[in-house]
Amino acid sequence: MSEARLILIAAPELIPALRERVGDDDRVLTFADSEPLRAMEAISAERPRVIALERLFAASPRGAALIARIKGDPSLDASEIRILSHDSSYQRVSPRRGQRPPPRVAAKPPQQFDRGTRRAPRFPMKASAQATVNGEPARLVDLSVLGVQLIGPDSLRPKHAATVTLGPADSAVVAAGTVVWARTELSRRGPAARVGIDFAEPDTAAIGEFLEANRQR
Repeated sequence: MSEARLILIAAPELIPALRERVGDDDRVLTFADSEPLRAMEAISAERPRVIALERLFAASPRGAALIARIKGDPSLDASEIRILSHDSSYQRVSPRRGQRPPPRVAAKPPQQFDRGTRRAPRFPMKASAQATVNGEPARLVDLSVLGVQLIGPDSLRPKHAATVTLGPADSAVVAAGTVVWARTELSRRGPAARVGIDFAEPDTAAIGEFLEANRQR
């Protein structure tokens, strides 16, 4: 069993206050929010009882990517994901696979062609973000660590396999998936398809880093 009872991830300046909340002992490991890959390596090795994320980090693309990766690892099913605030008593436990999620507050309903496809926060992308789908140029609309909305070739249809390449060739992130919805749009270049794609077994850490660098602020 793990030596570490808790792994804490937060902005460096917030760690001291959070250490006081979770207990300042030798079995608490801390990582800066800028080093999620190192934190994930420690989580996989230690399998701590609790993985604590500061609230602002948990809401960021890197935090969402880390949470998705933890939840996707069956060996970490016994580890509790806890979200903490550095400046209040706020605390909640992120539900794991097979658990009933907490009640949701009312939110703006998704558009019909989006319905049922969102499993992680999506963020609008910069127009300069480079991408292709099945080798053809594509324009990213929004992206999450689990899927993407983009505008690409008109040949894309629901249930079609799709390989999305994010970024330039020398540092590309490749994610294979399936088109879950599609609609045809007209542009100056002719017909195009606006599609939603769910990724299969994505590298959430790599996608999260691309998202962080290319999302609209």
